[in-house]
Amino acid sequence: MSLLATPTGRPERVYSLVSLVRTFGGRIRSGEAKEWLAPQYRSADGLSSSDDERDTKPGERVQEVFRVARDLRLLAAEKDDWVGARELPATRRDFARYVHAHLCCLPPHDADAVLLRAYAWCAAYIECHGVAALVEKPAKDLATQIAAALGRNSTGEDEKAFNTTKLPAWKDWMAYLGLGWNDLPGAQGFLPDPSRRVEDELPRLLLPGKRVDARSFVAAIGGAFPYLDGGRLFDEACSKGLPAPPVGQLSRILSQTMRALTERGVLRCEMVGDAQKGVGLFSDPLSKLNAFSHLEPGEGFNHV
Repeated sequence: MSLLATPTGRPERVYSLVSLVRTFGGRIRSGEAKEWLAPQYRSADGLSSSDDERDTKPGERVQEVFRVARDLRLLAAEKDDWVGARELPATRRDFARYVHAHLCCLPPHDADAVLLRAYAWCAAYIECHGVAALVEKPAKDLATQIAAALGRNSTGEDEKAFNTTKLPAWKDWMAYLGLGWNDLPGAQGFLPDPSRRVEDELPRLLLPGKRVDARSFVAAIGGAFPYLDGGRLFDEACSKGLPAPPVGQLSRILSQTMRALTERGVLRCEMVGDAQKGVGLFSDPLSKLNAFSHLEPGEGFNHV
């Protein structure tokens, strides 16, 4: 079951189920899991129902959450048991890291590949129209434009790869993964901001005290984050009528990410020697950082 196919399979619910299985040593009876996550209570009229699932049979939505965890390759079914299919993440941070890595490795035809393809489209859209144009876009318009860009779903799960029904779940997953914000006051759309995700993944790209040149770092970004500059999904989005950043300059979304990480002390960026060897950022007259040739971890860098 796709991460976007049911409103039940939101990040916190999936994490709760995975945590429950992990707590029970990696194996739990499916019925017992449903009792934990969909407890029965007696209402005032004497009818028995589950706490937030009154319109369905008890545990039915928990079953849907299991299917999402199964499609994430975290859980599997063995007769009446739900078991861990691998070492299960112990924290929300570990869970987010795992889901992000899983999505990044999916082939284009996978139903869940649409999550990061949609995000890449948003990054490319911002490059052309700016952040405000995306954030202020009504939900229906945003979903319609993403659907038009992504086309049909080859898996047969849904004729359209994206629609207004899938948009809320998509926004929840993107926010959970540290790729943006879906709860801004007055915002109708979604604000992509990958700085939290990039910060969490930086230990894969940088070593404490190790300085690297800008171009090597940007190339590594494209490999680790396929929806950002140089990544296959970002390039795909830009090839469908949206402009790519000028050669030698970062996109708006990655430029803002670099500035945010510098302001938080996670990175130290500097221009050394010939400016032609550096990388430019999208212009911001209010920022001191508009280009860099080298960078290294700052005091706020967490290498764990």
